[in-house]
Amino acid sequence: MHFIFAAYESGLLKALTTPCDRQTLIEKLGIKRPDLLDALLDVGLATKELAIKNERFFISRKRSKAIMNDKGDILAAMIHANITYYSDAYRHATYRMQGGKLGDYLDQIGDLVAWFSRIGEPIIKDFIASIVAGKNPMRILDVGCGSGVFLQSAYNANQNATGIGLDIDEAVVQQAKDNIAAWRLKDRFDIFHGDIRHSPEKIVGPFDLINLFNILYYFHEKDRIELLNKLRAMLSPQGVLAVVMNFHSMGKDIAAANLNMVNCSLKGLAPLPKLDQVTSLLKQCGFRKIDIHRFIPGSTFYGIVAGNTQI
Repeated sequence: MHFIFAAYESGLLKALTTPCDRQTLIEKLGIKRPDLLDALLDVGLATKELAIKNERFFISRKRSKAIMNDKGDILAAMIHANITYYSDAYRHATYRMQGGKLGDYLDQIGDLVAWFSRIGEPIIKDFIASIVAGKNPMRILDVGCGSGVFLQSAYNANQNATGIGLDIDEAVVQQAKDNIAAWRLKDRFDIFHGDIRHSPEKIVGPFDLINLFNILYYFHEKDRIELLNKLRAMLSPQGVLAVVMNFHSMGKDIAAANLNMVNCSLKGLAPLPKLDQVTSLLKQCGFRKIDIHRFIPGSTFYGIVAGNTQI
């Protein structure tokens, strides 16, 4: 994983989509320390990710090939996340468990978190389609809208869909605005920068669907009631709140357990809650109909649809 990260980040893998000799690599990559390139190439050969023939290096293993194909972007994001902020949580675990300061760089990794979060996009897109298909009206508020892809998904499933995307990260908001424009959906969706706890005045209900995807663990337990009460008040009479996230793994889900390790190590995040804790909280906040969707057997990645009537 360390090799693939460095080889991808440096442009080495891209350069080696066509076999290259050492001198060509030095020129292509603008190398100033050839000994470090040699060391990286040696790791690639030792791990069998690279091979050499007639003095030309080339990619030989499926993992490195996969990251360079059309769908390799998600794999690249996964590796970047694990080498950077996931690794940080384990590297400083002893210090932080013993009372040291938590990591305080959440605002610096917004782009990477949004990139990594795309791994769940196909599942969530289908989930959204199942909620919005055939509904009219369908006004949506997407809290933590990221790239805006889920607003696009809602429109693809239901041409009546309109609404608002909100995100706290300015760079992500700009990306979402650019995407919405590129998808020719500017007349359907507005994107705003802001925090749902202090949302812009233009964000006014009612909404037929409010998305809360991978967001709830940015709120500590005492703040979740206030958030959920606020969102429920913004729903139309037939409206629903859709929550998607990893829940506490209970020792059974490695992905959720890994994420929870990061959450507990970073300032601004809260430990992953258990599924029954969130469903109980939704009931406490007045949601009478709660439907639970388990996306993957053996996983604690769930979707919840909460409202006052069945969708």
